[in-house]
Amino acid sequence: MKQLADSLKDFNFECIGTAQTDDELVICQSLKHFGEIISTIEDEREKMLTLADKHIIEPLEDFRKKQIGGVKENKKKFDKKTEKFCQSQERFLNMSTKKPENTIQEVS
Repeated sequence: MKQLADSLKDFNFECIGTAQTDDELVICQSLKHFGEIISTIEDEREKMLTLADKHIIEPLEDFRKKQIGGVKENKKKFDKKTEKFCQSQERFLNMSTKKPENTIQEVS
């Protein structure tokens, strides 16, 4: 858009005669003014995007990295501990069921 604005600002009709006609002058002035408006709009758009990035995007990325990343790590740790606990519990239950069988055989 900046290139379009610059092109419009620098636009000039090539004269066939010695000077431009009144219509050509009005068109050139209008295109220059339109180019300035586009340039101003583009500058404001860039400012808006910069501010949005600074006040919205960066804090969200920071939140995602620090808060959500920490929660994911804690969930991984919790899942590993839970898996170890379940394995230990299964081993204990398997041992508990085997013991009564052995004691029953000894009693018989």
